[in-house]
Amino acid sequence: MNIRIVSILSMLLLITSNVNATEVDISGYATFAATYSDAKNTTGGNADFVNGLATNKIQFDKQTNLGLQISAKVSKKIDLTAVLHAEGARDNYNIATQWVYATYQFDDELSLRMGKYKGSFYMVSDYKDVGYAYPWVRPPLEVYSTNPIEGFTGLDLVYQTEVSDMSLLLELFAGSGDHSAKYIPSTTDAPAGAPYYGLADSTKKGQSISFDTPNAKGFNLALTGNIGTFRIGYFETGVNAAAFGIQNSFGSFGGVGFNIDWNNLVVYSEYIVRETAPSLAGAFPDQKAYYVTFGYRTGKFLPYVTYANLSKGKDDSPYAQLQSSVALGLRTEVSDSAALKFEVMNVVPNKNTSAGFNTTSSGYGLFDTPVKSGTVATVTFDVIF
Repeated sequence: MNIRIVSILSMLLLITSNVNATEVDISGYATFAATYSDAKNTTGGNADFVNGLATNKIQFDKQTNLGLQISAKVSKKIDLTAVLHAEGARDNYNIATQWVYATYQFDDELSLRMGKYKGSFYMVSDYKDVGYAYPWVRPPLEVYSTNPIEGFTGLDLVYQTEVSDMSLLLELFAGSGDHSAKYIPSTTDAPAGAPYYGLADSTKKGQSISFDTPNAKGFNLALTGNIGTFRIGYFETGVNAAAFGIQNSFGSFGGVGFNIDWNNLVVYSEYIVRETAPSLAGAFPDQKAYYVTFGYRTGKFLPYVTYANLSKGKDDSPYAQLQSSVALGLRTEVSDSAALKFEVMNVVPNKNTSAGFNTTSSGYGLFDTPVKSGTVATVTFDVIF
């Protein structure tokens, strides 16, 4: 445990030492996963899926994670929350602080969060690490791989009220953050003689890019009724990546989505658009993506099917990732707080012919080399506590 985590825990202990023990709540979540892919590239070699999330060897740690939430009631109007998170795909289970914020409750409808928080960028972005909270083994990657930003440090104003027999939520947020992401892990190296589409000379695929996002702002609007939720959201941010000479650039993310749970029928769908400045067309090109999930609950079982698509945006970047997939899955309720899930997904990458890149008969999609198609299998055991 590093010094930063010790400091946070010490701060929580100092604050909670002055409140009644019944006002401190500890909860958590965990996902234990196994992943596998049979994909072969055009030369017969193995093709990894999304930075090794799934390979030709069964992986037990790439999607496995654990989170611990500590919440304290500091006063009648002030709460303090911290979420400590560890996962196998991120620094080999090193603990990171995903949420550290204070909430001021003005009244029953209006509250303000201050600190570090995960953004409500897409429909399940702020709880995508909590596998028990949704039907899939993971949120569809065609949509959720398009946003490399986990969260911000800043302010988050939340208004919730009842409208007729529905619940309305309006969230306005603003902040900044430091991030790290893989440069398009599934496409070609940048050519010599760059800068090219915002990439430095001979940037290698899979290379990590550090960037910061100043002056971010956005909103999240959700309307929930008896049978489901409709959601729309948008945010924009500045982008700086010093190692690539990118300063004062920008990007925006918008999307609409809904989920329905009615008479055992379960439906999820979402459509998103990512648009960035020309200087980011290499590392973070414009993209469009969507998915549709249909499921039917019968007893403790929820079989489902998902179709998803990831396509180019308006900048027609040669680095845009293109693919479609069909996934068949089954969620089984083990208890009131645990679920076992199985999913088999067939992925078909599409070739990107822009500017002469990826012009083989196959495409990259979210694989690291060109493939015609590949199957990704995943088993998860999700719990909350």
